[in-house]
Amino acid sequence: MTSKNIKIGIVGGSIAGCSAAILLLEQGYDVTVFERSNKPLVGRGGGIGTTTSLLEKIKNDGLIGNDFVQFHTSEMPFIGKTQSHEPYGRTAWSIPLDFKVFQWNELWKHLRKNVPSNRYKAGIKIVKANLNNDSKVELTTENNKREVFDLVLFADGYNSLGRQIIFPDKKLEYRGYILWRGLLPENKISNSCPLENKILRLSYQDKPGHNVVYYIPNSDGTSDKGNRVFNWAAYIAIPEDELNNLLTDKNGNIRQGTLPPGYMSSSTEKKLKHYLTQNIPDYYSEIVEKTVDSYIQVIYTLDLDNYHKDNICLIGDAGIVVQPFTGSGVFKGYNNAKDLIDCLKSKNTIEKALKLWNEKQLKTGKNLLALGEQMEKAFIWEQLDFAKVDEETTKKWWKDSVSFPENFNYSKNK
Repeated sequence: MTSKNIKIGIVGGSIAGCSAAILLLEQGYDVTVFERSNKPLVGRGGGIGTTTSLLEKIKNDGLIGNDFVQFHTSEMPFIGKTQSHEPYGRTAWSIPLDFKVFQWNELWKHLRKNVPSNRYKAGIKIVKANLNNDSKVELTTENNKREVFDLVLFADGYNSLGRQIIFPDKKLEYRGYILWRGLLPENKISNSCPLENKILRLSYQDKPGHNVVYYIPNSDGTSDKGNRVFNWAAYIAIPEDELNNLLTDKNGNIRQGTLPPGYMSSSTEKKLKHYLTQNIPDYYSEIVEKTVDSYIQVIYTLDLDNYHKDNICLIGDAGIVVQPFTGSGVFKGYNNAKDLIDCLKSKNTIEKALKLWNEKQLKTGKNLLALGEQMEKAFIWEQLDFAKVDEETTKKWWKDSVSFPENFNYSKNK
C-alpha cells in the first residue's frame, strides 16, 4: 500500500508523537499532530536514556541532528551505604553498559524542530474520537471542531484518552512505589565526584527500592566538566493508602499520578529527604539535600490485549505501560512507528496492515512488561543491600533477575 492520499492524525506532540510524525512524513503520509499544550513541552522531565544502537538509528532516520548533546555511559556499579566506605559507598560489583543519557528537553526540542510547524497544531485539545461508517476516524476538539482521518495514532501518554475511548475497561495498576526525582548542577557540590561515565545504582539499607544517579548535560546543552547536572531518581515503596497524603501539593490540592516540580509541600520534601539521606552514601545524600524543585511520579503498569481498535491505534506510553527503570521509553514510540510504516508498506489495506502491526506491538510490549516485572522484583522488592554482599552473590542476583528481550538490551557483555 502506498502512502498517497493516506491521512493520519496523531494525538499528542511529545516524544512518541513527534517521532511518529517525522517518520511518517518522510514516507509521504499526510500527517497532522494535535498537542493540547500551547507552550513548548520543555521542563517536563530530567534525564532519560536509551541504547547506543537505538540512538544511532534515530539519528540516521533524521529525528535528531549531529549536534544532539548526550553522554555515553559504560558502567553500572551497584553501591551500598556502609560507614567504612563513606562518602561514596561500597561497590559490590559493576556491569558494563552501552547506554546514552541526555536531557528529556534536548530530545523533545530536536524532534519538535523536525516536525514542520504547519503539521504541528499546538493548543488543540482532542476530546473525542469516533469511527465513521466508511472506517475513517473523526476527531473532535474541545471547541467542537471536527476533522476526519484514515488512521489516528494516540501518543498521549500513560493516561491516554485514546486508550480510555477504545478500551475503557483497561485501568492503570499501582505498583506499590513511587519515583522521586531531582536535578542538581554539579557546581553546587564542592568535592569531586566518581560518576563520570557511570550510572550508579544505590541500594537502601535492607529496605525495598533503590536510587539511580548519573550525569546529564545542562539544559543549555553544556556538557563540559563543571557544567554538568546530577540526575537522581529514587524508587521508594509507598502504601497505596498513603498516596493522597504524599501527592497533596503545597496549596492543599491532591494531585493524580504526578507531583510537578515546585509543588511539593515542605513537610513531604523533608520526610522524603530524611528517608533517602539515611539510606544512601553521604556524597549522594548531599546531592539530594541540596536539590530544590524535586518531583514525584507514581509508578503504574498496564497490560493490553490489542494496540488498536479499527483505525484507532495506541503508541508509546498510550500502549502497554511498563516500569521506567527498563529504560525503554524512547524505544517504544520509535519502534511502534517504524513497525507501522513497514506494515503499511507490506499490505494492500489499512485493516491488514494493522492486524500485522498489532501482533508485533503486543509481542514487544509484553516482553518489555515482563522485563519490567523482573526488574521490579529484583530492584524493589528483593533488592540486595550492596554494602553486605560480595561480587559473586551480586552477579548471580543480576543473572537470575534480568533477561532482556531480543531487540532491547542496554547491558554490554564483556
